[in-house]
Amino acid sequence: MRYLIFSIIGMVFLASCATDDTTYEVGGDFIENTIQVRVLDTFSIKTGTFKLDSIITSSTNRILVGNVVDENLGTLSAKSYLELITSNFSISTDAVYDSIGMILNYDNYYYGDTTKVQTYTLHRITETVEPEDDATSFYNTSSLEYDAAILGQLSFTPRPNKSTDSLFVKMDDVLGKEIFDKIVDNDINNTDDFLQYFKGLVIAPDTSVSSHVLGFNAQTTTGTGNSMMRLYYSINDDDSEDNDYYIDFVISSAGQQFNEIQSDLSSTVLGDFEDGEEIKLSTTTDNLLFAQSGTGITARIEMPSIKKLSELYENAATLSAELTFNPLKGSYSDDNPLPEYLSVYIVDHKNRIIQQLTDIDGNIASAILIEDTDEFNEDTYYYVNLSGFVEQILYSDTDLNYALMIQSENYSKEVNNIVIENNASTNREVKLSVKYLNY
Repeated sequence: MRYLIFSIIGMVFLASCATDDTTYEVGGDFIENTIQVRVLDTFSIKTGTFKLDSIITSSTNRILVGNVVDENLGTLSAKSYLELITSNFSISTDAVYDSIGMILNYDNYYYGDTTKVQTYTLHRITETVEPEDDATSFYNTSSLEYDAAILGQLSFTPRPNKSTDSLFVKMDDVLGKEIFDKIVDNDINNTDDFLQYFKGLVIAPDTSVSSHVLGFNAQTTTGTGNSMMRLYYSINDDDSEDNDYYIDFVISSAGQQFNEIQSDLSSTVLGDFEDGEEIKLSTTTDNLLFAQSGTGITARIEMPSIKKLSELYENAATLSAELTFNPLKGSYSDDNPLPEYLSVYIVDHKNRIIQQLTDIDGNIASAILIEDTDEFNEDTYYYVNLSGFVEQILYSDTDLNYALMIQSENYSKEVNNIVIENNASTNREVKLSVKYLNY
């Protein structure tokens, strides 16, 4: 039926072009009905913000560390937990311990002001690195107990755009010498032995300053560009060869590294959330809705009047549907750029994710940035193909109480945010436009 309708439309438009209110008379011998193509853009739209209960932050292959205070979304702090192992448990009895430290290799991701100094501290995890209860993953809300004693500390100004650059955090020599001696004495000669002795590291930021959040490579292999703990030693054998050696301790598996990401919304227009079902309507949050990666703060757009389209005409078909929305001017910058694409999901009335949004042909439909190049950014907005969603609502046998969830594509491994405006007084509203055919 859909293809028949499109064929009819094709014949109509071959004959002439006209405005949306034009009535097209197609040969009476062929079809008796008149065909009208209309555009409707006066839908009632309800927008707001909710917070996902949790986000999986293990298996992202990214260490996230830092602290940022944002005008709209308050304080965000990220620390990372790592279980470390090595495949080398052989050190000569002639060897001499030198030092130990943590190498953090940038992966080019950053958020916030990278001109500011930040301080990292390293701490020893004191419990086995494993998810709680029956969970198979770690989340942004997960944490492990660790020793308050500082194993290493570094204050620095980052250079995250240099992928060949890295940080080196010198660690406690008492720990390094103890690991060295246990390997030499064969007290540690396999992975289980080592993890019994040393369960892992926490990398934590200074939360007293607002600076930035950085991303570092978190692979499970040794080699250039990866982050790892490295133990240095030397062997004095009176020759001219390089006598410096080291053992690298890398992340045991992708699932054994995760990022704890905390946020404090108490001083913001959003305030705290009671649970994942609570929705803060934009009418109560200065006509703004928010999405922030890493914390679960998520924009929500609901269009309850879509179903009424089927009441307008007995025979009608959706030709196209598009949703547009504007990011708040001044809320994005080089430190928090607008992403080219945002992921869109369908959620139910309890904010449970049903599926990722698709178009009428079943292809993933993202929010696409349409960016104005003038200095005022008056026409910078996002466009979403809602053809599939509108048809799903219209032709369902049940009354689907669905809404859309807007988030970053990489919301499990980033902490960027986007602020969306829905304000009639500034003519920057969230809008749905549907072109439909009645016949």
